[in-house]
Amino acid sequence: MDQVEMILGQLVDAVKDSQEYKEYQRVREQLHAVPERERAVTEFRRRNFELQKRRDVDLYTEVDRLEREFAPLRLEPFVNEYLAAELAVCRMIQSINYRLMSEIEFDLGFETF
Repeated sequence: MDQVEMILGQLVDAVKDSQEYKEYQRVREQLHAVPERERAVTEFRRRNFELQKRRDVDLYTEVDRLEREFAPLRLEPFVNEYLAAELAVCRMIQSINYRLMSEIEFDLGFETF
């Protein structure tokens, strides 16, 4: 386990040293500097996340409606930069997780998620 912890620390350091993470931190600071924009972005992200979990709605229609509602916010360049940078970091972490789960034999006790 000590070796796993050491390598995990190295992985965390590598993620933090990645261009994707550095860009995310840069635009995150810009967003933090404008609290009302940060609140609006947080609301957009929260509502989008909740929509993605729902099964009782027409996802295409509801996401389109959400996009139209928040269109003025999305016109601000640093808002879109933040959302794109956040997505890039999320995809990197998903890729790490996918690789771990696909290369390590581990029975979860059920076939699909």
